[in-house]
Amino acid sequence: MSFSKKIAEIMAVSDFSGAKVTVLGYGAMGKEYVKALQALKVKEILVCSRSEAPLKELQGFKGITVQSGGYENLKAKPQEKELVIIALPVADLIPASKFLKELGYKKFLIEKPVSLYSSELESFLHQFETPGISAFCAYNRIAYPSLLEARGFAEAEGGITSCHYTLTEMVRSDWTERFSKEELSRWGASNTIHVISMAHALIGAPKSWQGSRSGDSLSWHPSGTTFVGSGVSEKNILFSYHADWSSKGRWGVEFYTSKAAYRFCPLEKLFRREVATKDWEEVPITTFAPGVKVGFAEQVAATLNTNVREKMGFVSLKEAYVWTRFAEEVFGYNGEKNHA
Repeated sequence: MSFSKKIAEIMAVSDFSGAKVTVLGYGAMGKEYVKALQALKVKEILVCSRSEAPLKELQGFKGITVQSGGYENLKAKPQEKELVIIALPVADLIPASKFLKELGYKKFLIEKPVSLYSSELESFLHQFETPGISAFCAYNRIAYPSLLEARGFAEAEGGITSCHYTLTEMVRSDWTERFSKEELSRWGASNTIHVISMAHALIGAPKSWQGSRSGDSLSWHPSGTTFVGSGVSEKNILFSYHADWSSKGRWGVEFYTSKAAYRFCPLEKLFRREVATKDWEEVPITTFAPGVKVGFAEQVAATLNTNVREKMGFVSLKEAYVWTRFAEEVFGYNGEKNHA
């Protein structure tokens, strides 16, 4: 049985109906979390949004209650094991988490990257490393069925021998209208970090590395457009990365075992090649809830259910900090928020 199919079957027989979940934010991400919770048949969901208008579409759904006005208006004490999913703009993630902790919440799933600054994230994770608090970072690529499938292959073939990933962004002309200046100036830590997280979830956190950067064609990203480097992970796996935001590449991850080469490109799919002169072959993947954004149902299930979490893992705040710090070095950012 494939690894992704095994995870999907464990999720299918797990009972999530007794969970109570609060979702903060009902934008694009918040909507996907609600879909994921419905797919898992969670029967008690509170959705909190600053604006009342988006919540109207949830009227009439059994088991869903809504509240407008923002998280600051939440007053009720949570249940002992109630999960709160924080799907707010990045600037609100840490303030909301602190507020909800004071309100009594003990289990958190916080949207990536939690903070754009490693120093702020490091301080935050120390505050949340207290008895009784469980906090996970929502990197949905880590819960991709394609990645879960790849782990199964790697384990069966004696482990990963090396890895290469591409961080090239498909730059859009409307980004300056859709995202804040701060977020764009640290786009590598805000968005491109998805690829970093996926690669290093497989090979281990970066241990040592060196890199170079250049380019000045993007006014909103002054630290550069081309980034090339290499290093070794904590699992002693050699890796390299490449990005050229002024060209026409895209995200991708490749890794190798003694028996085959593997490729995620697009990241949602896994391709395998046993003979160098033959074409890549797509590996069949099993997804628990095809109608939900990939990885969302899986990461929510892992947060709610220990058995699922043991099979597929999760992203701790410490790992999120390590990846953000690494991204800062790769892309040439300052780690201190007051010196951004």
